[in-house]
Formats: sequence, C-alpha cells, structure tokens
Amino acid sequence: MFAVVIALTIAAVIGYTAQVTGLCMVRGVHDWLQGRRLRLTAILMAGFWIYLFTPLIEYHDYFFLAVYPFHWSIPLGGFVFGVGAAINGACSISTATRLSSGDLRMVLTMLGWLAGWVLLIVADVEPDLRRTTYQLGLLPWFAVGALVLASILVYWKFRNRWRLWSGIMLVGIFAGALFLYEPAWSPSDFVRDAGLNLMTGISSPPSFSRALILVAMLLGMTAGAWRFGRFRWVLPAAGETGKHLSSGLLMGIGSALALGGNDFQLLLALPALSPASLSALAGMLAGIWVGVRLTRRDTSHQTL
Repeated sequence: MFAVVIALTIAAVIGYTAQVTGLCMVRGVHDWLQGRRLRLTAILMAGFWIYLFTPLIEYHDYFFLAVYPFHWSIPLGGFVFGVGAAINGACSISTATRLSSGDLRMVLTMLGWLAGWVLLIVADVEPDLRRTTYQLGLLPWFAVGALVLASILVYWKFRNRWRLWSGIMLVGIFAGALFLYEPAWSPSDFVRDAGLNLMTGISSPPSFSRALILVAMLLGMTAGAWRFGRFRWVLPAAGETGKHLSSGLLMGIGSALALGGNDFQLLLALPALSPASLSALAGMLAGIWVGVRLTRRDTSHQTL
C-alpha cells in the first residue's frame, strides 16, 4: 500500500511539473526556431535522469530499457507523428496537460490518436521487431556526470532559465522512479492498451494501478493549471473538429509505426540509445518542423 501511495504522489508531481514547465516537444521546436534552445535541449535530455536509479534498475531484473533495431518504418512513423503533433499544437504529454487545463479539443485528438493506432495494429501494419535487453555498461555514469555538469552550467550561465531546466529535470527524475514501479505508466501506453481491449479484445485491459496513476497525473496537471491561472474551458470551434481528429489520427498512425509516442521514446527508449528511438525522434523533430512551417503558412494566408 505504501508503494502505491508513493507512486501516485510521484505521478501527481510529474503532472503538476509538466503543466507548470510547458513540457512539449512542439513548443520546444517553436522555441528553437526563435533562438531559444534550452527547452528542447532539456526535453531531449530528460529521460537520461533515469540513470540516477541505476542500482535499482540492476536489482529489479524484470525491468529493462526498451531497445529495438532500426527499421525504415520507425523514422517514417516519427515524421507522421511529428506533423500531427504540430497541427494539433501538442504532443503526447502536452495533449494531456491541455485537456487538464479545460481544452476539450484534446478529446478529439485522443479519439483520432486511438483510432489511428488501433487501425494499424489491427491491420497488422505495426512493425514486428525483436526487443532486446539493454546492458547498462558505462553509459549511466557518463550520462549522470554529463547531466550534473550541464545543470551546473545552466544555473551558472542562464540563471533566468533555471526554473524551466530544473522543472523538466524533475519530470525526468520522477519519471525514472515511476518506471521502476510501473514501466507502462505513460498516458499514450494507457490509451493504446485500453483502446485495444475495448475495440478488439486482443489486449488485456490496463491494470487498476495504471488507471490510478493516470488519474493522479491528470489531477496534478489540473492543480498546476489552477495554481497559475491557466484553466479555461475551451470547446472546439466550427471547423476545428476535423483538424483535431485528423491530427490525432496522424499521431496514432505515427505512434504505431514508431512503436510508441514521444513520451515513450524520450523517457524509456532514448536513454538506452536504441537505434529505433534515435531514428524515431529524428523523424518526430523533422515532422514537427514541417508541421510548424505548414501551420505558420496557413495562418499567414488567413491574415492576408
């Protein structure tokens, strides 16, 4: 029981911090294009904080980082996901943070996402790749040392951005701790498994503890939105239904091809330097960049 309480508290802290820091790859790419590169850098490094728990990872031999080989469909899936996320204006976790802030348009995104993911899995288009156990080696010590040095540098040289860096760092640390308790805690994993069970019956439903973790995370996100005055009910305007359903569909199709959304890639696959994850994230960043350029062009045309 004590472990459950700790896990739910960690989930709530992750949700609150993700809301406060604006944890989102789409926003990170937006910032990068405007010369502000710290947010995206912190997001890409966040998953490596899991190596603070290296002794526990080795002790719990049932837990291992996700390692898949390269396959051409994976960067393609990442690219499709990235375009969809840019059109939606939010990626995996930030879709949940916006929903927790009262943005009901994200319900449409999640429905489209679920439809796209289930469609490809049922059609047996999802790549069938063998997952291998990752051998930790020296990478954990190198990663932790590099992260500590980077944090010192940010605090020393970019003091005004320390709150952003430390907040995303906190998400990475607590996400690593939560993975030790429940490796499939991420929102996208829950939505996928629940949808597959309800719509096809080919998957077991998510456990009750996973549901509690998701609820705790959403409550943490909602608390962060209330605390900083970000909670606003937003209903889909005329013409937005198709936009969010289609962007969610792209995100779902991309997630299926890439073997996971960006939350899975960043927090569980990338720290193992999985070839699949590296190519998936490269595709996601490229897709977000293209999507951002497309949405900017559409906006500029509307204003002319």
